[in-house]
This record gives sequence, C-alpha cells and structure tokens, in this order.
Amino acid sequence: MKITFEVPESRAGFLLELLRSLPYVTLHGKARQAAPVDETAHLMASPTNAARLQAAIARDKNNQREVHELPASI
Repeated sequence: MKITFEVPESRAGFLLELLRSLPYVTLHGKARQAAPVDETAHLMASPTNAARLQAAIARDKNNQREVHELPASI
C-alpha cells in the first residue's frame, strides 16, 4: 500500500520525526533525505514555547519537578 501526505511546511519536521520512529514506515525521496528536527530549536522558535521551556528549565534547576503517572488503562 502506498500513502501520500501533503503536509504544511510548519508541521513537516514533526511529522517526519514521528514517521521515522515507526518500524513499519519507509520514507522515500525528500522525506528520506530531510534532516531530523532539533526539538529544542523548534520550541525556541516560538516566543510562547520558548517562555514555557525556559520556565520548565528554571523549575528543574530549583528541584521543583512534578511527576505524573500514565493511566494504567483508558
């Protein structure tokens, strides 16, 4: 089966990283050659995300961490 996606440029990096993580997906052409996304650089590109990331780093440095458990079942 062959599936083709048309993805906006702003979402392409995220989608490629997701697809690369799946063992049953084979990428071809430009998708295969695209460089992996640097998540930190992506977050820092948006002022809102950059502020959230910096606040999270500050909380971590002050040992103000929150631990969340995933639900056992949904």
